[in-house]
Amino acid sequence: MGVYHLMGLGLSPGTVIGPLTYLAHRYQRWNENDQMFFARSGEARQRKTGARVGDVQAIVLFTTREVLTGEISAFDYVDNPPGDITKGPQKPRRPMKEVLRSLLRLEWPKISGGRPVGTIFWCEVDRRNILTTYERVIQVVASLSQVGGQGKEIWANLTGGNNVINFALQLSATLSGEVARLYYVQAENAEAERCVRFTAENGYWVELPVLPLSLSELHRTIIDLLTEEGTLTLKDLFSILHSRYWNLSQGISSEDVLRDQYLKPLWKQGLVAEEEAQYILGPQWDLIRPYLERWEQAKQQAVALEILARQKSWLEFEQIPLR
Repeated sequence: MGVYHLMGLGLSPGTVIGPLTYLAHRYQRWNENDQMFFARSGEARQRKTGARVGDVQAIVLFTTREVLTGEISAFDYVDNPPGDITKGPQKPRRPMKEVLRSLLRLEWPKISGGRPVGTIFWCEVDRRNILTTYERVIQVVASLSQVGGQGKEIWANLTGGNNVINFALQLSATLSGEVARLYYVQAENAEAERCVRFTAENGYWVELPVLPLSLSELHRTIIDLLTEEGTLTLKDLFSILHSRYWNLSQGISSEDVLRDQYLKPLWKQGLVAEEEAQYILGPQWDLIRPYLERWEQAKQQAVALEILARQKSWLEFEQIPLR
């Protein structure tokens, strides 16, 4: 099982090709540090036999209509060798799809896991609309998380595109818990920024923490009860949990335990609040709820990503020959 990389895409082809060449470099070298880098990828049986894991199965690019149609061309770039900065003539501007297709045919085979083709998904988003961009990102994440017994392994690159796209990617990781890695790649100087492949190994790859929203089934039940009732005292909440949700509340031996171990974490996150000995929903829940509800809806309606591309006009896919 390979990795699906989700990436924002602006006008720089290096935000896609750079990390791909960095990963290919480490995948081909495969020393002890490289094996540790990819250690969480693949399946247990692959790792047990010493097989290489972490190969790239597909790339999903979130970008604008203008980039997809070629109305706005990709930035010119320097065609550098991996790991070095080249001060050479820049390649002329061309439509982004043309640029990436030609570069991916060259670089993807080095980390394709032997696949004869690589699948690329082009996802159109509105870079000024957070909610619709997020909705499209989570439909993609839901599609990938529902495939097979364990779903697909998803990494998200927060380098390309704009803040709206990268916020949507990061929020999808937080609310879904389905994104295995978040990362960012950085160039050391202006000359390196113009290079299409990675220019130095040290300091290039920045691993970012995935911080999933810690809502257990019990926590969500408490929030749902406060949504239904409006306000509840500690005593009433304790009573309802034990009478209606015995299977969830077995470890709650007293009202003090409920308050200190279960309500206090929700209070610290701003998801519940306490007013005059009554518990109510907190201000953070109003912010999180519409995004979380859209994620839950996306999960319920999830289909395979190729099927989603046939259903939605904003998503298309193609296969790039790698041999």
